[in-house]
Amino acid sequence: MEERMTRSYRLAEKLSQLFDLESKIDTVLSVSMYYLNQFMDSERSSIFLFQPWNQQLTIFSSLDLEKHEICIPKSCGVAGCVFVNRQPAVVNNAYEDSRFYKEVDDLTGFKTRNLICTPLLDFKGNCLGTLQSLNKKREDFTTEDLELLNLAARMIAAAIHNSRQYTELFVKHEASRTVIRQIADNGGEILDKL
Repeated sequence: MEERMTRSYRLAEKLSQLFDLESKIDTVLSVSMYYLNQFMDSERSSIFLFQPWNQQLTIFSSLDLEKHEICIPKSCGVAGCVFVNRQPAVVNNAYEDSRFYKEVDDLTGFKTRNLICTPLLDFKGNCLGTLQSLNKKREDFTTEDLELLNLAARMIAAAIHNSRQYTELFVKHEASRTVIRQIADNGGEILDKL
């Protein structure tokens, strides 16, 4: 029990150092995947984010894949099932599980043996996507691994939400500055016409 708490605490400490609002979200998520691989003792970890305009889950962060390289329908595969049902999944024999979408392995050349996946839920309960870890190096994924993945998912969902809010505020602020500059630049012309 104490070892599990120490593991959770150490992961939370590593992840919390990354969540500066001005940090680029791509960097935060990539470094999060690096730490997650270490703490989960897995070969690969990925974040699939939901894209509402095309109703797909897109790999947003995986250390070895280009951003947006892979998209799957929102209800496809284990990630899609977890996204739609908002329930985590532990799959210790991927190719024997009916939910597994082997086409992603075909595209990447990666052979998934086992995986663990959980939804990325924001503080309002909206599902932003999924977080998964693949191919535990020793043994199978456990309920303790799922607890750790859920902790990481809560922190990563908060980082994604905060980044989106920050970006939205920044864009609004820049738009306001542009309008004020245009008014100031054109204000002299208006006064000259009066």
